[in-house]
Amino acid sequence: MGVPLSMAQIFRVAIFCLMAAISLHPALASDAGGGGPEPLLFTVNLGTDHYLQFGVILMTASPEAAHEVAAYKPKIQNEIILLISGKTAEELRTLSGKEALIQEIVELANRVIHETEKTGVHEALFTNFIIQ
Repeated sequence: MGVPLSMAQIFRVAIFCLMAAISLHPALASDAGGGGPEPLLFTVNLGTDHYLQFGVILMTASPEAAHEVAAYKPKIQNEIILLISGKTAEELRTLSGKEALIQEIVELANRVIHETEKTGVHEALFTNFIIQ
């Protein structure tokens, strides 16, 4: 059997484990590193037989526009869900369907934050896109 650990040793091991877990999990780590914008994540029904699960990052022209996107995030998410709800799986499986959706999302976000593509959201990037 091993030597019993003191309370100080147990405390040091617990702190070490906690710090290791925080540094390995990006959601718990500090934003001080400037890791970039977080994706908006969605799961939306496409008719009665399919659903779409995707993430999208909205790239902005300025920090002010990024602040507006963050301030209006719930409204933007709602509008994107309503937009996707009118799409079909067949339409979104094609490259042209995905490209059209990207443009619609950019226009929608800019309409919500009262900006243009030059001053607001200039690009939407899918981080994942799964139709089931």
